[in-house]
Amino acid sequence: MRLDNILFRLGMAPTIPGARQLVNHRHILVNGRIVDIPSYRCKPRDTIAARDEQKSRPLIQNSLDSSPPEELPNHLTLQPFQYKGLVNQIIDSK
Repeated sequence: MRLDNILFRLGMAPTIPGARQLVNHRHILVNGRIVDIPSYRCKPRDTIAARDEQKSRPLIQNSLDSSPPEELPNHLTLQPFQYKGLVNQIIDSK
């Protein structure tokens, strides 16, 4: 799955274009490394997190606070207080 889509599904961004902007502006880490390509393909056991900067975390916290908590897909896990998400498995796009 694409990184921008995963950020949106986790609730870390209000929209997919908003998720693309977070990635393009280097606010997101995948497995501890900065990724600035929204179409980056995530794999199972990838950890997606906000950078430890004063600008990155408030953007994600604002999105987490503003969107009502919906049911998270089974293939994703969110740790909102650590600003992290985990890809559990890849889903089939049939």
